[in-house]
Amino acid sequence: MSRRAVVALILLVTSAVRADNFDLFGYGPRGSAMAGAMTAEANDYTSVFYNPALLVERKDVNFGFHFQFYRMQADVAQKDPNSAKTLTCTACTAPDSIGYSLGLAVPLGGKVKNHLALGVGIYLPSQVLLRLNAPDTNTPYWYRYNGNPERLSLHLGAGIRIVEWLKLGLGVQALADLVGDGANVSVDLFSKQVKLNTLNSYLGTRVSPVVGIHVSPTSWLRFGATWRGEMKLIYQIPAKVDLQGVGTLGFTVSGVAHYSPHTVSVGAAIDPVKNLTISLDGEWQNWSAAPSPYVNLVIDLSGKTLDGLGLGSALDVSSAMQRPGFADTISARLGGEYRVSERFAARLGAFYRPTPVPKQDTAGTNLLDNDAIGVTGGFGFNFPDPLEIFQAPIQIDLAAQATVIMPREANKDPADNVPSYTYSSRVFGASIAVRYDF
Repeated sequence: MSRRAVVALILLVTSAVRADNFDLFGYGPRGSAMAGAMTAEANDYTSVFYNPALLVERKDVNFGFHFQFYRMQADVAQKDPNSAKTLTCTACTAPDSIGYSLGLAVPLGGKVKNHLALGVGIYLPSQVLLRLNAPDTNTPYWYRYNGNPERLSLHLGAGIRIVEWLKLGLGVQALADLVGDGANVSVDLFSKQVKLNTLNSYLGTRVSPVVGIHVSPTSWLRFGATWRGEMKLIYQIPAKVDLQGVGTLGFTVSGVAHYSPHTVSVGAAIDPVKNLTISLDGEWQNWSAAPSPYVNLVIDLSGKTLDGLGLGSALDVSSAMQRPGFADTISARLGGEYRVSERFAARLGAFYRPTPVPKQDTAGTNLLDNDAIGVTGGFGFNFPDPLEIFQAPIQIDLAAQATVIMPREANKDPADNVPSYTYSSRVFGASIAVRYDF
């Protein structure tokens, strides 16, 4: 089969989308500029996220520092401005996503030289290490953008070369759970004194596996696949107040945030001519298993006095929880890079991301999301260190991205507390990175 025929065949394959910060905006400007179609093409420290099998492609230690800024422009409007109901819009625009990331790829030497490499990737939000943001059910809330980008992300991986054309990758992504025994308070109502006041909560480590494979039958044709396990932050904050002589007031706030589903990515990269690379990714995400993003609140008031009055369970309260009804998605990404010279490369990309979120016409849910189309672009260049501190050239990469979330309506029942509304948004941003090979 000719090279042109292979190109035409691959262009019929669908490609990818992701869900946390790296999923939404890409890891590193090269990946961002090529729309994240990196499963078969990542060639630096960003492989630890896209496909850890590609870490072993590095011949030198590779380090990178990356800064990004993304801003949403949202249009959320009440359909009937004359309605007696008012739309609460405190979360109708997501906060800016501003953060830094570091990456390192280290090929090992000795008897495992050219056969084993390690990598690490870290994302640090600029303002907070972790934001736990659970929406009110009556408040429109951008599901992907209001919370997920603001969290510390850690990715660790290893690439293993089995034979020259076959590489495997193993890795983990790490997050933390907020759990513990919570607060215990004892109050003497007669003397109006607090007898006991303790708090015990902590962040527990949660890890999820990553597995990758890379096959390169020729130098100009490469295939890759990655599976990333489900990731979520579980929070559970219990509290108990002992009202001496009356009863015990117990309540628990719990839920799930920063959810990323099981994800399978497949990709291909091809060099139809010497200085041109075209990459495509296809991705399936198991959104149908997603839990509700809303807070679950349980209040339990009990005690001998209350039981004697027949009020032991009459004052108990539990928030109504419902499955979000998400659907699995298959998405597409296409990227290209043209190396003008050894010093300069230009990049373009586009992606289509279907939404897993169903229409929000029912009461008790107002999650904003819809199908999204994005265009990306950027360039990279390198130059010798003018101070001659570093021997190898310094690489600078820049990328810009524009995402349009298509218009959608939420047509509420007249009995709903929330009026009907329309929504759409645009997300614009840019990123810059410095890379160096030691």
